[in-house]
Amino acid sequence: MNYNLQSAAFSLGSFENDNLYQKRFRSLNSLISFRSLDIQKDLETIHNWVNMDYSQTFWQMRGSIGLLRACYQCIQQSPFGHSFVGLMNDSLVCQFDLYKVEADELASHIEYELNDCGFHLIMSPNSSPVRGLTTEMVKAFLDFYFLRNNSGKMFAEPDNQNLKSINLLERTGFKKIKKVTLSYKTAYVYSITKEQFYATNTIA
Repeated sequence: MNYNLQSAAFSLGSFENDNLYQKRFRSLNSLISFRSLDIQKDLETIHNWVNMDYSQTFWQMRGSIGLLRACYQCIQQSPFGHSFVGLMNDSLVCQFDLYKVEADELASHIEYELNDCGFHLIMSPNSSPVRGLTTEMVKAFLDFYFLRNNSGKMFAEPDNQNLKSINLLERTGFKKIKKVTLSYKTAYVYSITKEQFYATNTIA
């Protein structure tokens, strides 16, 4: 995620570390919740995830825990991004970075509005597979996002060779816009509005 920390009228604002979202999903027979990433509590786990083989092709964050800490400290201090962790029955299963499109490199490639955001996702290692978990976590995160009164469209920019992510986005109702060349990858840009999301998905 590349931030251009210039002035902007809209800020993602601050989030407390208590649960920000909590719903029981019948499809998983589980309670899904989100809270802000806690560097002290979560960083070691996330560091393990980003340094595993499964995350290397499309999640270019392999490195020392110090570098990862600096990255998340930058996000926490920015009004243009925020990091969250997703939990299933209080167990950490994923991490989302939410970013403001206007402060990202993506802004020079697409048409967007002031409150539009994008996201990046990493899931925990698939050691005990739960069928449909990734799809339901994305649906839950989008539900959490669109419940905010000032939420705009949500964008995603998967690597054009990341077929799993592309299929995931299309299953949850995202629409492909175009192919773009960013500084660190060639990507397909997808977007979804609040209306498109709730017309496509059943929540909880």
